[in-house]
Amino acid sequence: MVMHIVGNRPQFIKLAPVSRVLRQRNLEEIIIHTGQHYDENMSDVFFEELDIPKPIENLGVGSGSHAEMTAKAIVAIERAVLKYQPECVIVYGDTDSTLSAAVAVSKLNVPLVHVEAGVRTGNLKNPEEKNRLMVDAVSDILCPPNKISEKNLCIENITPDRICFTGDVMYDQFLFTSNKVARSNLAMQLPKEFALLTWHRQENTCNKMRVKAIIKFLNEINYHIVFPVHPGTKKRLIQYGLLDELGENDKIHMIDPVGYNEMVRLICDCTFILTDSGGVSKEASFADKPCFYMLDLDVWPELEKAGCYYRFDVDDEITFGVAKQKMKQIINGTPWEHEACQFFGDGHAAEKVADSVVKLMETSK
Repeated sequence: MVMHIVGNRPQFIKLAPVSRVLRQRNLEEIIIHTGQHYDENMSDVFFEELDIPKPIENLGVGSGSHAEMTAKAIVAIERAVLKYQPECVIVYGDTDSTLSAAVAVSKLNVPLVHVEAGVRTGNLKNPEEKNRLMVDAVSDILCPPNKISEKNLCIENITPDRICFTGDVMYDQFLFTSNKVARSNLAMQLPKEFALLTWHRQENTCNKMRVKAIIKFLNEINYHIVFPVHPGTKKRLIQYGLLDELGENDKIHMIDPVGYNEMVRLICDCTFILTDSGGVSKEASFADKPCFYMLDLDVWPELEKAGCYYRFDVDDEITFGVAKQKMKQIINGTPWEHEACQFFGDGHAAEKVADSVVKLMETSK
């Protein structure tokens, strides 16, 4: 039996194609939801629309500091693993839930697979970077989403027998969804032409002056912006007394968090994307949309080199100014110059993950 341990919406997306393949192969699976995202719009709806089996347990970790969430999750995950006795555990991405699962599972000597392994920003101040390094160190099988990530693992002396290049399961799911999702009622209510904004990382939300700088920047764009507001970002905007200031701009359309299918539709329909999400910046390339990554983190070097997204920081006058100029050009109809790219596999990553899981379970008996 295979156990998936997930805690937030990007992990639900990564889980979906892997679960679909495992079920096609008649492999038993169970899902443990750590409860890191406890808002219904950020969690329950995803399981329904992605056709993922309901979690057998929700551990209810909730919010808190990194230490609080990690500690609570380690204890709860250890109990779940001992209770259900999986033959293999799969973890996804870089969250505190991922780290907690890796610690608990590896201590119990249960075979562990890390999907989306080897991704590096080179910035150890970034909490997700620390999580990935530690999870990769203890995983039995590491599934990098692109060749740069695979190279990173080799540089870190991960032995070849532990590395299984799969490509990106998010690409699998994006292809699956974009081929079947029609324009929705929400899309009909939005401006015909708009930019899509996602904004949630702590580097961009935990400092009031930085939040004010981002709002000032958004107001200067002078273009319709659709903004599904992340609960954490909304909490900070309220805390800083800035939610109304953002809402006063009638070209900024703040909406509730949307499900995955709706997000794919928004990505496909928008003119360009503003984001601090590694996942969304990658999905922008899947849809061939201009993307502006508003944080100085080197998340997908090959995409940046190919011109698929432009990285800028509101505290850096040079990159900030270039970003605004590039956006004006796009709004005025100038084509987005970039190289054609396909860095994330062939759309069959989940099948390769399933192959590695089956092999690991057989060799671990």
